[in-house]
Amino acid sequence: MSLEKVKPFTSTIIIWIGLVVFYRIGSVHSGQVRRIWMQDHCRDGVCGDIVIDRTDYVIMSQTAVEKHIILTFVNSSIAKIPHLMFDTFPNLQVLRMENCSVDTFERPQFEGASNLMNLFLGHNRLKEIPRNTFLGADNLNVLMLNHNQLTTLNNYSFHSLKELKQLSLDSNMLESLPSGVFVPLRKLLDINLARNRLKSLPKGIFDSNLNLTHISLAGNSLKTFKSEIFQYQYRIASLDLSDNVLQELTLNFPLLESVCANNCDMRKLTIMGIVRELELRNNSLRDIPHIPNASNVTALDLSHNPLGSLQGNPFRRFSGLLRLNLSSTGLHDVDEGVFKNQAHLKSLDISSNSLFTLKITMFDHLKDLQYFYFQQNNWNCDFLQLIMTSFVKRRDISFLEDSIAPEFVDDYIDGMACWYENTRSSKKCDGSPLTDAALELAIVRNDIDRMMEAIDRKFIKLFQLMEEMKLRL
Repeated sequence: MSLEKVKPFTSTIIIWIGLVVFYRIGSVHSGQVRRIWMQDHCRDGVCGDIVIDRTDYVIMSQTAVEKHIILTFVNSSIAKIPHLMFDTFPNLQVLRMENCSVDTFERPQFEGASNLMNLFLGHNRLKEIPRNTFLGADNLNVLMLNHNQLTTLNNYSFHSLKELKQLSLDSNMLESLPSGVFVPLRKLLDINLARNRLKSLPKGIFDSNLNLTHISLAGNSLKTFKSEIFQYQYRIASLDLSDNVLQELTLNFPLLESVCANNCDMRKLTIMGIVRELELRNNSLRDIPHIPNASNVTALDLSHNPLGSLQGNPFRRFSGLLRLNLSSTGLHDVDEGVFKNQAHLKSLDISSNSLFTLKITMFDHLKDLQYFYFQQNNWNCDFLQLIMTSFVKRRDISFLEDSIAPEFVDDYIDGMACWYENTRSSKKCDGSPLTDAALELAIVRNDIDRMMEAIDRKFIKLFQLMEEMKLRL
C-alpha cells in the first residue's frame, strides 16, 4: 500500500483519538483539568493531602498502576471519586474514602470497577444515589454508606449489585424506603438501617433478600414491628430494634441467636420461637417477658426496668440461662427460690438496687456462678460479711467493689459498702413535718424494723457459727 493511501486513514485515527481525549479530558462540564500524580501522594496504598473539587477532571497517572489492590485516602477533600480511578487502578479491590467530603457521584462512576470488592464511603456528604450509579461494580461485596446525608433512595440505587453481601446505611436521614430498593441484592447477608428517620417499612421490602442473617433497625421512629416482614428469611441470626418506640412487641421467628430491643419504652414483650440472647435494657417492663421456649434463652438483660420485686419463681422456665442482668430494676425484695432453676448460671448482676438482705440459702442453687455483681445496694453489714465468707470468697467468685463515698457508708467489707442499720432511708427524707398519726406510725414501723433486724442478726450469727463448725469438722 502506498504512503499516499495510508495518510488519510492515519489522519482519521488521530482525529478520532483527539476527539476521545477532548471528550474525556478537555473541559469536562467546563471543569478544570488537573494532574495529580498519585506517586507523589501515596505510600504503601495510603494516599493523603489530596484536594479534588466537584468540577475537576483529574488525571492521576500517565500509565495504569496494576500493583495496587487496596487504596485508602486520608486527610483529603475529594468531592467526587475521580472518573479515571478504575482506569488508573484496574486491579483495585478495596477503596476507602471515608471522611473525605465526598458529596456526589458521577455517571458512569464505576465503569471498569469489575474487580472492586469493598467500598467504604462512610462519614461523607452524600445526599442521594442516582439511578444505576453502581453499574460496572458487578462484584462488589461490601458497601458502607454510613454517616452520610442520604434523604431518599430509588428502586435503581443499587441496581447491578448482585454480589453484595453487606450494606450499611447507618446514620443517614432516610424517612422512607421504596418497596423495590433492595430487590437486586439477592445475596445480601447483613443490612444496617440504624439511626435513620424511618417510621415504617413497606410490605415486601425484603422479600428478595432470602439470605439475610443480620438486621439492624435501631434508632429509628418505628412504633410497630411485624415479624411477617421477614417471613421468607429463615437464616436470620440477629435483630436489633433498640431506640425505637415499641411499647408492645411480638416476635415470631423460628430461631434468633440475638435480639436487642433496648430503650424502647416497652411495656409488653411476647416471643414465639427460640431466642438465645435477649437484651431489653432501659424499658418499662414490670413483668418477666412471656417466652414459651424460655429454656433456650442463654442470656437475659433486664437492667433498668421497673421490676420492683421478684416473687415466686419467675425464672422457672429459664433453665438454660448463663448470664442474667437485673441491675437497676428497683429490686427491694427477692424470694428465696427465685434462682432455683438456674444451676448453669455463670454471671449474675443485681447491682444498683435497694436490697438490704437476702436468704443465704437462695445461692445454694447457683453451682456454676463465676461472676456476681451486687455493689451499690443497701446491704446490712452482718449479712454482707456472711455472703462474702460463705459464698463469694469460698467459691472464688469475681465481683466489683463499691464506689460509694465513705461519708455515706457505715462500713466496708472487702470493698463493698454496708450499713449496720437501715439509715439510708432517713438520709433521703425531704424534711417535711409529720402529722401526729404519721409520727406514731413511723415509730411503730421503726420498732418493728429494729426487732426484725435484731432477729436477722441473731440468725446470721447462728448461721456463721454453724458454718465455722462445718469448716472445723
